[in-house]
Amino acid sequence: MRYRAKIAILLALLAIFTGAVVSGIYYFQCRKILFRQIQSQVLSIAATGSLQISGTLLNKIHLKEDESTPAYLTLQAVLRGVRDANRRADAQVRFVYAFRPVPGEDGKWSYIVDAEEDTKNKSHVGDPVEVENKAGQAFTMDRAYAEEAFSRDEFGVWLSANSPILDSQGKAVALLGVDIAAADVMQRLQHLLWRGFGAMGVGVGAALVFAAAIAHWANGPLKRIRVALQRISDGNWSTQVEFENLDEFGAVADAVNKMAVALRDREMLKSALARYVSQNIADSVLTDRGLPSLRGERRQITVLIADIRNFTAMTERLSPEDLMRSLNVFFERMIEAIFAHRGTLDKFLGDGLLAVFGAPLDDAEHQKMAVFAAEAMLKASRRLRAEMRIRYKVDWRIGIGLHTGWAVVGNIGSQQRMEYTAIGDAVNAASRIEGLNKQYHTEILISGAVVEAVGDAFAFREVDSVQLRGTSQPIKLYTFDTTAP
Repeated sequence: MRYRAKIAILLALLAIFTGAVVSGIYYFQCRKILFRQIQSQVLSIAATGSLQISGTLLNKIHLKEDESTPAYLTLQAVLRGVRDANRRADAQVRFVYAFRPVPGEDGKWSYIVDAEEDTKNKSHVGDPVEVENKAGQAFTMDRAYAEEAFSRDEFGVWLSANSPILDSQGKAVALLGVDIAAADVMQRLQHLLWRGFGAMGVGVGAALVFAAAIAHWANGPLKRIRVALQRISDGNWSTQVEFENLDEFGAVADAVNKMAVALRDREMLKSALARYVSQNIADSVLTDRGLPSLRGERRQITVLIADIRNFTAMTERLSPEDLMRSLNVFFERMIEAIFAHRGTLDKFLGDGLLAVFGAPLDDAEHQKMAVFAAEAMLKASRRLRAEMRIRYKVDWRIGIGLHTGWAVVGNIGSQQRMEYTAIGDAVNAASRIEGLNKQYHTEILISGAVVEAVGDAFAFREVDSVQLRGTSQPIKLYTFDTTAP
């Protein structure tokens, strides 16, 4: 086979391979990032919206005739406020509704209140909820949940989430359901895929047209391309190969330039993914070769629990729109501090959150990182407190509890749906320590186990020595010493 033919074939294969890899990486990573963004939005909307719904009023609604009662009309107005406040370009909330399990009939649910105005699509009190049980996940009353995949029907593409609604005693009596229309997202992904195929086709065609001339002056251009590829392999993503002539080497240079851009885009995707998990976990996700194991493991971790003080009073002072905006700002700033110090967000706890340090990846400094994160969270919370005082005339405070101990960490669930979490005495102790902030009028309480591990890296002040419920020995509690130099 002649040299020109070999070059033409190799160039075509290179263009096909590069285009396929770049298109595949870009498409699937964009799809994943966009889905997680929408999933996070619908879950946040459901979680914050459920806090505005009165479980006590829901318990007054049982029959279709109750739809004319003040309780029903009040709840319907709140649901419509949640829906209308979230009809934006990036989150098209279409349906918002409340539903509960049917007594005595396992797995069956019925509607209570529906925000829909259109009588054709409106669900009435007692109407059955069609449970499709996507991805093997049934409705649950103990936590907020968002679907792990888009669903399709004759009305479009959807992603749904639900969150427990509590009564005045803190008991979950119903679920708030939120449906987001995702047709625009799927259309953007389709356009992205076709553009990738088009770019790949142009590259292959150009390589075949100009392949015959490469053999005449191959040595010089090949050297320049080899040097550029070496720079890219060394991590210099800004490398570009410049050619004056639009020949086969020009096409090769163009393919190399596109590869550099694609690799740079991959780094950008990793940075975008790091908005939802810490950077080290983002790296692990992007390089993961298989489904995580369901098996848990016992390890020492540091648990951080944060909670908003006087949240019930704020719900009465703020409008639903302002409350949701404030909560989203709060969670964004708190999670940013956690991720910046190698922490992992375990779950949202209504108006608070739980984070762990030292899992899923080992971290010899997990106690120190947790204290750094807590310090950053307090600073961010105080800035937010000043903003809330000026804007809404409310007193915004948080309480943080830190404890180091042994816990079982791992993925809980099934092969269709998993959740990474921590379970054990360390988590329970951190929760009880956080709750003691109200008793001692502090913003943060840190157990002696954490203080002992971090040594002199921080200035602490001893608050008390207490025996937590469920423990056999008293533990010392500390807070930051604000008088230290």
